[in-house]
Amino acid sequence: MLDSEMQGVDRAAGILKGRRIIILGACCGFGRSMTRALTASGAQVVAADEDAGALGRIGGAVPLVLKGAQAAELRRIGKAWGEARLDGVLNLMPLRHPVSVDLNLAVLQGIVQGFMPALSVHHGQIVTVAARPDQALEVVAGAMVPALASAQAAFGHALRRDGLRLNMISVGEDGVKPARSAITGLLAGSMGPLTGAELRL
Repeated sequence: MLDSEMQGVDRAAGILKGRRIIILGACCGFGRSMTRALTASGAQVVAADEDAGALGRIGGAVPLVLKGAQAAELRRIGKAWGEARLDGVLNLMPLRHPVSVDLNLAVLQGIVQGFMPALSVHHGQIVTVAARPDQALEVVAGAMVPALASAQAAFGHALRRDGLRLNMISVGEDGVKPARSAITGLLAGSMGPLTGAELRL
């Protein structure tokens, strides 16, 4: 899937040369920044989002429009993807929908169920990024990180033998720039066979 589109994307040499990565929620500001950073590091990037118009303005990546219920859509796309090369999924949906805990849990499950065959074959990983609220009284947003951490720990423990790794980066107000380096390091494998971890930045 998408192999022909990938062949037409120029990529620079770098730490992620030859890696294929899907960015979910690519149309948020951080998503656009990560698309540039990952392509500059040599990765083949598929930018996925529900906003078709905004996807068309992201350069250097293959656009993938998400339609309908996102968890079901991810399972559908993953089934079509099969075991084609996939080295990582960067899940930025918690940044796109920062107070939708149930939605983001369903999206994480959809990623695992849809893309596990491809990620397992290629020893890939899912990296989720979520924001910690600045105010303690932002209860719903504050529940996001613990809920996702619990879910990914369960998935990570159950699927470790299958070669699939899941890690999360939670960012505070000043953690966005360090997050770019941490994400690149995780996807490049420079942090070792880490799984089930939460990096707080």
